[in-house]
Formats: sequence, C-alpha cells, structure tokens
Amino acid sequence: MEKSSRKKDIAIIGMSGRFPQSKDLLSFWKNLTDGKELVHFFSEEELTALQVAPEVRSNPAFVPAASFLEQSGSFDYNFFGYTKEEAAVLDPQIRIMHEQVWAALDDAGYAAAEQETIGLYLAASDNLNWRAYRMLHPVAGVNAFLASRMANKDFISTLIAYKLGLKGPGYLVDTACSGSLSAVHIACRNLLLKECSIAVAGGVSVASYDPKGYVFQEGLIASSDGHCRAFDEKASGTVWGEGAGVVVLKRFEDAIRDNDHIYAVIKASAVNNDGRRKVGYTAPSIDGQAECIRLAHRVAEVAADSISYIETHGTGTRLGDPTEIEALNKAFGYNTQHRCAIGAVKSNIGHLDAAAGVAGLIKTALALKYKQLPPSLHYTKPNPEINFAGGPFFVNNALTHWQHAPALPRRAGVSSFGIGGTNAHIVLEETPETISTSSTNTPFLLSAKTAAALKEYKLQLAGFLENNPQSSMADIAYTLATGRQHHRYRESIAATDVPGLLSKLRDPIDKHIVATNVKTVFMFPGQGTQYFRMTAELYKTQPRFREVMDKGFAVLKPLIGLNPATILGYTNEALADDTAIHKTVYTQPLLFLVEYALADLLLQSGIQPAAMIGHSLGEYVAACISGVFSLEDGLRIVTERARLMNALAPGTMLAVQASEEQVRPFLTPGLSVAAINTPGTCVLAGPEPEIQQIVAQLQAGAISTVRLNTSHAFHSAMMDDMLPAFRSLLATYQFSSPVIPYYSNLSGQPITAEQATSPEYWVSHLRHTVLFAAGLEAMLQKLPKETIFIEVGPGKTLTGLLKHQQGNLASFIPVTTVHSAKEKANDNDFIQSAWATCWKHGVKVNWQTIYKDAGCKKTMLPLYCFQQTSLPARVDPFGHMQNGATSIQPEVITVVEEDTTLTVTNTRNRPEELGDPVAPQNEIQSRLCELWRQFFGIDTIGITDDFFLLGGDSLRAMSLLGRIQKEFSVEMNIQDFYTDANIQRISREIEIVTRLTATRKVSDQTKKIKI
Repeated sequence: MEKSSRKKDIAIIGMSGRFPQSKDLLSFWKNLTDGKELVHFFSEEELTALQVAPEVRSNPAFVPAASFLEQSGSFDYNFFGYTKEEAAVLDPQIRIMHEQVWAALDDAGYAAAEQETIGLYLAASDNLNWRAYRMLHPVAGVNAFLASRMANKDFISTLIAYKLGLKGPGYLVDTACSGSLSAVHIACRNLLLKECSIAVAGGVSVASYDPKGYVFQEGLIASSDGHCRAFDEKASGTVWGEGAGVVVLKRFEDAIRDNDHIYAVIKASAVNNDGRRKVGYTAPSIDGQAECIRLAHRVAEVAADSISYIETHGTGTRLGDPTEIEALNKAFGYNTQHRCAIGAVKSNIGHLDAAAGVAGLIKTALALKYKQLPPSLHYTKPNPEINFAGGPFFVNNALTHWQHAPALPRRAGVSSFGIGGTNAHIVLEETPETISTSSTNTPFLLSAKTAAALKEYKLQLAGFLENNPQSSMADIAYTLATGRQHHRYRESIAATDVPGLLSKLRDPIDKHIVATNVKTVFMFPGQGTQYFRMTAELYKTQPRFREVMDKGFAVLKPLIGLNPATILGYTNEALADDTAIHKTVYTQPLLFLVEYALADLLLQSGIQPAAMIGHSLGEYVAACISGVFSLEDGLRIVTERARLMNALAPGTMLAVQASEEQVRPFLTPGLSVAAINTPGTCVLAGPEPEIQQIVAQLQAGAISTVRLNTSHAFHSAMMDDMLPAFRSLLATYQFSSPVIPYYSNLSGQPITAEQATSPEYWVSHLRHTVLFAAGLEAMLQKLPKETIFIEVGPGKTLTGLLKHQQGNLASFIPVTTVHSAKEKANDNDFIQSAWATCWKHGVKVNWQTIYKDAGCKKTMLPLYCFQQTSLPARVDPFGHMQNGATSIQPEVITVVEEDTTLTVTNTRNRPEELGDPVAPQNEIQSRLCELWRQFFGIDTIGITDDFFLLGGDSLRAMSLLGRIQKEFSVEMNIQDFYTDANIQRISREIEIVTRLTATRKVSDQTKKIKI
C-alpha cells in the first residue's frame, strides 16, 4: 500500500473490556469463538432470593433472563487515590471505566506516558437510579458539590482524565446506542487534526439495580424469550446487557514508528443522522444508514466488494433487522456477485446501550487479529422480511477461518445505530504482517502497587504463556519494560525460554523488592582486571557501546601503532595475540576506554550516579565522566602515562593480609605502600629483591601475601623517574571542574575543583598511596543506607571491598556489569542483570533507550490485576422510605473483601515523593494526623506532608477544612489553609487560638474563634 494512503489511517493499539461472564478480552474472545451465549437465565431459587414477586414470576410474559456484569461494585480505589467514601459516591460505571481506561492504556503500553497528549472520549448510559440514591443517601465525609459530580455519569471523562493525568480533549458522547462508536469517530477526527497524540475511546453501561428479568412487551426492543436471534425468523428483539469496552487509538504511521502492537487499522469512520427520513423518532432509516456506510467507504477509499465481514447493529427486532440489511444492500450497490459475512455480538451478550458499538468494534478487531469469524448465535433460518437475495450478505453462524480475496487485506465494517437516528460506521482493516527481529535475552520486569497484585499478575502471565507458548520472549520482555507503568513492588526474572519463565513465574517463594528512591555510585576498577575479549559481546550487541568504543579506537590507533580492536580480541583475526592486553602500554588506555564506554552506556540508560570512586587508573575514568577532561584528552593522557610507565624498570606488587600499621615496621627504603583497599589489608610495591625479603619476614609472622600480576611497581618510588615528563605532559592540557562528585585516591575525601584541575594533583596521584578504603569510608558516611554500588568494569573486585568496611553494610547493593576473566558468562546477560537490579531497587532506568535498536515490538499480554473490593452498586434509592424512614441520614461506608486471592485494605500506600513521615510532636498534631489519615485513607501521615501531594485538591480542601473546624472548634479561611497546607503549620495556628481562648471569659455555649 502506498505511504500516502496511510496518512489518515488510525491504529487500534490497545483494548480492554468487561463483558458478561468475561472478566477480560482473553476470556471474552474465547467465549465468542466457543459460541457461548452469555445471558443468564435465573432459577426459581435465584428469583426468590431477588424478591421477584410471585405474581410477576407467574406472568406468561415474564422473561427470567439478564445479561450483567458480576462484581459490578468492585473497584480498586486505592490504586486511583480515592478514599473509600469517595469511591462509594462514584457512579459504578465511572469506577469501572477508571480501571478499563487504565487497562487499555496498559495494553497499549502508554499507561505511564506523561509525555503524550492523550484524549478521552467516553459514552455512558444514564443512571438516574444511582443519582437518586446518592441524593437520598449522602456519604459522610464527601463534599456535597464534589459528590454531585462523582455520582453523575456526565463527568466520567473529566474525572478519569484528572486521576490519570490525561491532557488531551475530554468528551462525554451521548448519541444513545451508538454513543461509544460515535466516541471512536470523534477520537479519530481529533487524532487526524493532531489535537492529541493518543486517543482513548469507549463506552460503559451498567445498571445500579439488581438484574432480575423483565416483562416482555410486544413492539419494544426486549425479546420474548431472553435470546437475541439476530436476522432469524424467530427473532423478537434483544436483551438489555451490561458491559464496558475501551480502545486506544493512534495515528497509524506513528504506531509503526513506535513499534506498537496493532490489533487492527481504522481506515475510516462516519457519522450522520436519519433526520426525518423515517416513520418515527425511534425508527431506523434505510437511507440514513446506507449514506453513513457509503460515506465511510469513500473516506476510506475502499470498494464495498473488498469488505468481507460486517459486524451489524443486529438487535433482532422485526423492523430493525430488515432495515439494516436493506441499507447494507443499498450501500454495497445490491451486488449479488460478492459474498460478505455478517454477525452480531448482541446474540452473545445482548444490547449494551452506550457500550454496544465498542463491543462490536472490539469483537471485530480481535477477529482480524486472529483471522477468525466467531459464530453469530441463534440463527437457523432467515427472517422472511429480510432481503438477503438482493445483496452479498449471509449470516456467519459457525466459527470459521476468515476467507478473503488473496490480493487484498481482510476488511470489515462495524455499525452502530442510536435511538433518535445517529448512525455510526467504521471500516477496519487487518494489520500488515510484521515480524519481530529480536532474539535478545532481556529481563522480564514485573511490578504492581501491592505485593498481592504482583503475585496475582505472575500467575496471570503464566496462564497466558501456557495458552500462547509461541509468544516472542523478546517482545514480552520489551512490552513489560517499555509498555507498563512501573510500581513500587518489583521483581525481575531472567529466562531464555517459555518453560524457564513459567517455572519462575510459578515459584511460590516471594522474591519481590519494594522500590525506593535509591542512590547509585559508579566504581571504576584499576589495572589488573583486564582480559582478552573483555566486553566483546557488548561490542556486538550494544550499538551505543560500540559507537563509543569505535570513537576511542580512532583516537588510540595512531597513538599505540596497532589496531586496538585486535588487541581486545574484537576482530576475527585468527593470529591475534591474547597476551598483548596485559602489557601496560596497551592495558591502561584500553581499560580506560572500556570503563568509559560502560559508564556512558549506563548514563544513556538513565542511571545517574550520586557519586563516583575509582581505583588508581579508575579515577581517570571518574574524572572524565565528571567532565574534568574529554574522552579524547583522557585517552591521550592515559596512553602517554602508560608509555612512560612501561619504559621504567620492572617491579613487583604484593597484596598483604595486614594493615599498613602492621606492615610498616617491615618496610625497607625501596618499598612503598601502594594502596590501602580495606582497613585490614594493603598493597606493597617495589623492586623484586626487597619484595622477596619482606615476603619471608611476613610469612614468618604468619601474615599471608599474594603477588599481583603486574609488570611494574605502581604508586611507588619506582615511578619517580617518569614524574617530570608526566608533569610536562599534563601542563599542555586544560582541565575543568568536576560536575559529578567523586572521591580522591590521594585524600580519601571528595575531590575539590582545585585538585581535579591541577596537573600536580595527577602527578602525586601516580606516585602516592591509593587511599581507597578511606574514600569508601567517607562515601558511606554520606550516602543513605540503601545505595547501589555499580562496578563499571570487569569483575567485582571493588564491590567485594565493600564487605570489609566497618559498620552495617547489609542494605548496600552491589551490582556487576562485566564478568571477570575467570567467569564463563555472556556480557549482555551481565549488563541486562545490572539494569534489572537497579530498576528493581527503584532507579529510573530508561528502557526505551536500552531497547532502541533491539527490533522488538509491543505485544498483547495480561493486564494489571486490580484488587477486588465490594462497594455499593446495586441499590434501591427509596427502600428506606418504604420502611417508614423520613429523614436523610449520612451513610457510613464499609468495604467488604471479595472471595479472591487478593486482599484489600481501607488505606492506600503513602506517596513515594513525600519521603519518610515526620511523627507528631504534641496532642494537636496527633489528632490532626489521625484526622488526615482517615480523610485520605493513607496508612501513615507525617506532620510535614503536603496536602496536595497527599492527593488533595480544592474540593477536598473544603471537606477537610470543615472537619478541622468541627474537631477543634476553630474557623480557618480557605486561603490560609492553602498557605499552611501541612499539619505542622496548621497545628501552630490551632495552638495559638487555643491559648488565647483559655485566657478569656466564655459563655457555657461553645464559641467559634476565627483565625
């Protein structure tokens, strides 16, 4: 297809839904393909429990059938930051759509996309019963003004947009039965006009009274037997049903660019009205429907005979079905040479009113995805009033593979017609075939707002994989990393195949971590950790790492006279010398380059160090990352440093299992303490004869030693001969002040700008003792307990030294980025594990950057597992009046747990950005903390917590202010409340007024004092 023809195409990139007997779209699709009718027929026992009067049940016209949602009162209000009282006020339809909108965005991979402009376009059925109930049964603790909005479906889009932070247009669309498909139409137009980058559209219809059957009336829409027999000779209408559906839309070209998972493509949509071209207001119109369908075809630029399926409005009424087929025949030019299947989801779930259109759209999008046509139920013989002979249409009443013309993609139409004449039609096309090109092994990132939700999601994902074993592991990992919001409770799993992943998902041992605002430290090892082919796999698999290495190779090649890539073992040269990397003249510049490229890779992935420390040569990398000198200058300095060292007489270095104080009495004039890495060990350097002498003395004193594999005695007097030349070299370079703190090997303290920019510092650094232990100690004193130490280089020598520091180090988290020379492991696995560990503990890792060139695509996966609760949903507004009550009493809300693996609490998690709570210091503050805790439903409140960060807004401020005034018999101006905004400040005002009141004469009647 030509690129120009895709400019107005819209991709469906995410979907969610709750339908009768279908908790999600996976179960919904299975029910459709299994040909299940999802209408419930009540038993006599159930009707008795529902208190259906005997005279109603005995009525021959009574139909004991209903299509409804189970647990319609369930709502994870903690997840969305509502109190239980506020949640109880919300129209149940609004509650459900909070979860469904989130789930659809989750499915699309944009639930956490703050950078996107997301529009919201929703339809909802009228719910007068609920509004009446909430007017007669107000909830204590919820402001009346706010309650009137929360109980009204008209505010569904703005309430959800507020809670989810959606910044695009927000519409409530009401065109009766075609409302949700009209919402999709408006959403598509807004996308094409670029009023939003992503659009969320859908509808909901859930009654707030108990479903218990109905009395059939001839001429109305409800059927005589509880079945919707669309287009069949026995058709007598439909069944009113409940459900909610949401689709996430994006401009097709943008979706392709962003590797989004695409269910189907909307080629065009159209909406019109019948006007007066019909016998009555509620009647359908052949001309109106046909014109709407033809308009959609023209906008889509497709021929009618390229469409092979129509998801009809299909109400099963005696007038509606013949009218719809005649309109389709007319729109298709009465073409009897073409064949086009039709179906109606209403035969499965009944008529969902405002959600009917989106239900049909979701069904058809899934049919295109799976290339199957589910059966339309209860069709055996055509309604004789329908003109099937005059057009291409036939009812698809069995599950079939979707046949289509080989030269064309599968195409479908979806119709939805509203009472009053608003017609909507959408033309859909299957997604172009795309193949994921990635086979990378990356971690599977799982998170949730609660431990229970995380546990449940692992089981859901395991079930999904068992049913979809052909799923791409790379695409699953990519979707979890880049397409899901990352919550506090986190777990990462490493697996290379589906069986391995399944085993770990079903592991009963809880391995999650609660993420916090951790700090990170970069640690750069020195010479001695290098080996042939170090980071070779990273060079092949990580484009950013390869780019930086190649840049460094270009600088180094003329300086060292050989191909640096060959020395490292990155090339395929069979005769490459695997020992060259251990020659100082090559070791130092190449190890410097590898560590710099690793640090750059971490920085590009979003990991920003709070501090850095390097060991000897490693401090040069820290300085370079901190901006003291450029990569090019750093490579030139280090290369010349290595050349000068290599020209010196060889020497020996010795690791000693004793402190400097213990060793110093044994030192001879030629020996130096080269490094102090831990409080109880040190490294000596000097000429070989003197090393031999001290080894014998130390062994006699039962002190163990180990010779290090080095060519020279670094950081000793044997370096003195090169110092003048090195000093002269450094004088030719310009140094800058560091921008990231790092710790000095010379002082063991944070580097100063004066030190970092002084050539003399670097001369002394080369010659004197590496005070690594002192640097670690100083760093640990300043860092929070939970800090991640990342070894940015081969092995885990430096992170291993952490264990020898004094004090409790249990909360410090060591991370390795490259395996050591002795380990047989994959470099890519190590760096992926490092990223996953950082993420798991709370570091904001930029997974989009990590996956930038991986060739992965988002894929369909199970959605977030909301906690199940039971709030009021099926209500009788006037029941209390029947019992003789005349006054309105505020309702006190209790939350009932559902019988499920998940649990619910009446409190929600404390917002992470508030930090640790500050405890109350007096009685007033204690009372205020308890009052705020009850108001916000948050388990712990601190006296410095900001009202707005806790979830407050202007309406909540008025409610809370009223409670404070009542509790302390004071009055506060709302502006003063905004200014104070935390318990510590408010308590001071209350304390002042309380003291003033104590000194005055007051009457026995309580007086209120204005602050």
